[in-house]
Amino acid sequence: MIERCRNAGLLEPEFYLTDGFVTIIHRRPEQALKAVTPQVTPQVGTKLALSKHQVAILEKCVADATLLELMAISGRSDRTKFRQQVINPLLADYLIEMTIPDKPRSSLQKYRLTEKGHIRLAEGRS
Repeated sequence: MIERCRNAGLLEPEFYLTDGFVTIIHRRPEQALKAVTPQVTPQVGTKLALSKHQVAILEKCVADATLLELMAISGRSDRTKFRQQVINPLLADYLIEMTIPDKPRSSLQKYRLTEKGHIRLAEGRS
């Protein structure tokens, strides 16, 4: 096994004996690790720049707006996906807030711009 690893240009395996069990560790060469391991960049919320739909939603939320009004802006029809993909990231980033936070699914629920949302909207316009 060691000879085959050498012939293939790989690092030699490591052998460990623990409580009667043999553990063999094969390591990949650095070049293979870099090629296989993707660069992971976490994306949370609204990325670095707002999309045109997000800007339009923020503009609409200057005055209290219902979910249906916001869905019409982006042309979406599925409430669940719209909440998950559009509203929740804006809420998580504190750009908008619910008018009735204790009842998120209330039929009277509306969304409004926060102070941070006003600032972000002003930056997006400039």
